[in-house]
This record gives sequence, C-alpha cells and structure tokens, in this order.
Amino acid sequence: MSGHAEIFEALRREILAGRYDAEKRLPSEALLAQRFGVSRPTISRVTLDLKREGLIMTRKGAPTTITRYALNATGALGLVVPGEGYAEIFRPLERRLGRLAERAGWDLIHGEIKSKDPKVRAREVRRLAYQFSREHVAGVFFQPLEFIEDAPRANEEAARYFDKAGISVVLLDYDIVTPPARSRYDVVGIDNFAAGLAVGRHLVRAGARRIAFLHRPHAAPTVTNRMRGVASAVVEGGRPWSLKDNVLFSEPDNRRAVAKFLRKGLPDAFVAGNDVAAAALGGTLAGIGGGAARIRLVGFDDVEVAGRLGLTTVRQPLDAIAETALQTLVSRIKAPNLPPRTILLGAELVVR
Repeated sequence: MSGHAEIFEALRREILAGRYDAEKRLPSEALLAQRFGVSRPTISRVTLDLKREGLIMTRKGAPTTITRYALNATGALGLVVPGEGYAEIFRPLERRLGRLAERAGWDLIHGEIKSKDPKVRAREVRRLAYQFSREHVAGVFFQPLEFIEDAPRANEEAARYFDKAGISVVLLDYDIVTPPARSRYDVVGIDNFAAGLAVGRHLVRAGARRIAFLHRPHAAPTVTNRMRGVASAVVEGGRPWSLKDNVLFSEPDNRRAVAKFLRKGLPDAFVAGNDVAAAALGGTLAGIGGGAARIRLVGFDDVEVAGRLGLTTVRQPLDAIAETALQTLVSRIKAPNLPPRTILLGAELVVR
C-alpha cells in the first residue's frame, strides 16, 4: 500500500476501531513510513489529514496523540427507525445514510421497530437503545416513536440510555418533546409548516373551496405542523378554517368516523399527514362511494404509493437529509457540548 488516500483510510479505521486506545498515541512518522513503505512527506500529509478530521493532536516535540473524539468514536453508528408500515420514507433514507456512512468510514448498525402492538413497540425502542449502548456505538440516528399514547415517555427513556452511555444523538424528523418545548438533542428534517403552506396554497389556487385534513391520533408534531401550514394557506385565501369543521382526528380506515365527518359536507380536497395515510383514506372513501370517491387526495413524502395513485405530494429531499444528518451527528460526536440545533430543509411540491 503506497497511496496517500489508502494509508489515510487504513489509519482512520484503526483509530476508530480503538487500536490505539492503550497508549492514546499514534506511532511516529518514521515508523509509519517504514510500515507502509513510503516517504516521510507522504506520512506527513496523512497526519495532517487525520488532524483535520479531528482524530489526532500534534504538538512540536511531543508524540502524536489520539483525540477525545477519536477515543469515544468506535467507528459504528446506530439507526433507530419505525417499520416500513409506519413510515415508508425511512427505508430509502436508511439506504442513503448507509452509503454515506460507509463512504465516510463508519459502519451503520440498523435497528427497526417492527411490531404493530403499541406496548411492544415501546419495549423495542428501549431494547435497541440498550443494545446500542452495550455495543458502544459513537452516535445514533433516532426517529422517535409516534402513534402510541406513551410515545413521549418511551422516547425519553431510550434517550436516557444513550445519555448514560455517552452516545451522541441526532433526531430525525422531529423532537422527542412536544413544541414549544425543546429537548437537548439535534433535530434534522424538513420545514413541515412551509410544506403544508405550499400544499394549501396550491389547492386554493386550483379552486378548492373546502379543504380537510386527516390527523391520525398520537401523530408526530410534524403532522401538526403540516396541518397548520395548510390551515394558514386556507385562511390566507379567504376561506374559513376550524378544527371542528376542517380536521378529522381519526385513523384513515375508520369508516364510521370518516362517514360522520363527511356529513358536514364533502371537501374538495382531503390532505393527509403522509402518502400512506392518504392512500388508506382513499380506500375508505371509495368504500363509502358516491361523491366521496371523487375527493382529491393529497399526501406528503412522495413514496412509491404516491406515484402509483397519482397523488399530489411533497417530496422529501432524502439526499440532503442524509448528508445533513450525518454531518450533524459527526460534529456532535466531536463536540458533545454544542447547544442543540434544529436544521430544517426545504421540500419540493410535486403536483400530479
């Protein structure tokens, strides 16, 4: 091995794997040059890059030592996301995170919450938190639980496992506490209010007089923000809006609740918190029949079902979310005492 990049990658992986924990120092440049069969200037370039990466500290006349960040980092990151039946958007995001992490020299350990039973889901997230703390991952991407009554408590308990183990956390999509409260963790997602506003404005421009919103029980704060964005656009367009008349708090397949809501009058458009919920609502409306089957459906996320059903939706910028989440988590691992950051990205309205 003689290339600068290959030597850098080899040493980087060794450092993150904990090979130099015992003495907290890297071999001298002379020894490294001998090991890899290259010149001292080549090793000097590698040393400089390792320093820029935050893995080593160099001082004139002193040995090169491993940084606190490098000692805490194991070379592995954890990922806790809901099963695909709950949030299809996280499967493609997971793939992108995996590719980016591997390219940056990290192993990504996947943890999926698969059960549909609320109590079991709460236990699963705590189990994964415990597992990752035992495996000493350097950091975790965590999409908090939703759609269960005790989600805040389960999320907070999982976060305490991470804190106790000294594991840095980046929350995906939303915080573990209800706004306006703010937790101590970084959050990366899209600007959901702006996304809802874009949807609402589009529907108003398209001539929709009455716009309804499906809000599932115990849904995440992101759904509430999407609803508020839609409501703001409706009011901005001179149309009435109230929680009683415009918002259905129900599961999308609850035919009785949907039918009761429709007795107030058929909306021109029905916006759901995501594409999967919109598709399920479409099936319920089709079962009710009549004018209900012709209500325009709108979702969020732009997952596969949106294209198949021709839904207008909001496309999540998955590449940007994955890249931002990884950068945020690595910077948090390097500097644990940074103040909590909320990074919201723009999203594209897709009209079909």
